[in-house]
Amino acid sequence: MPGGGAAFTLLEVMLATFISAIVFAGVLSAYIFLGRALTRQANEQEMESRSRIAITYFTLDVSSASCVDPTAMTATTLALYSPDASDEVIYTYNAAAGTLTRTTTGSAPGGATPLLLLRGIAPSSFSFNYYTFVPWPSATPPSLPPPPAAVKAVNMAFTTTSGAVVSGASSQLALVSPRVALKNKSFLGTTPNGLP
Repeated sequence: MPGGGAAFTLLEVMLATFISAIVFAGVLSAYIFLGRALTRQANEQEMESRSRIAITYFTLDVSSASCVDPTAMTATTLALYSPDASDEVIYTYNAAAGTLTRTTTGSAPGGATPLLLLRGIAPSSFSFNYYTFVPWPSATPPSLPPPPAAVKAVNMAFTTTSGAVVSGASSQLALVSPRVALKNKSFLGTTPNGLP
């Protein structure tokens, strides 16, 4: 160009545009990946925190209960009598909503309004498990629930989910609480094998 500076050719402009597009695509994908990772981490922290709270409530209630209520003793419902058998603490798993709630009756600590302990429970992943500490006569244990008087410990197992699968930010947490013995339920007995 007469009297002017050197200019970029069309090939150079196209090459620069192509390289810039690759750099921007890399930056954008890194940003999206980082956002998903942070969302998953936040979901995991919330699930772990809520699970710890639920297990703490469960452990305290079971360890101070005198016995289980035979009318509400299933794989998805647990009702515990208070030590004086006048009040109850009731845990209810709602499969449709994917929630676990705790409700109390009478003067038991808490309130009649259900307290939401867990949400986002994966379908068919929640169960209360009852233990009698009596050796089974066969390899197949009896069907739940066992007789209420024989129940000496209870635990719960569940899997919670959080986040959308479509966005790639979905997280899952599977937990099993410890077996918690009911109040005044001894593990030792007078039978020859030492089990009650």
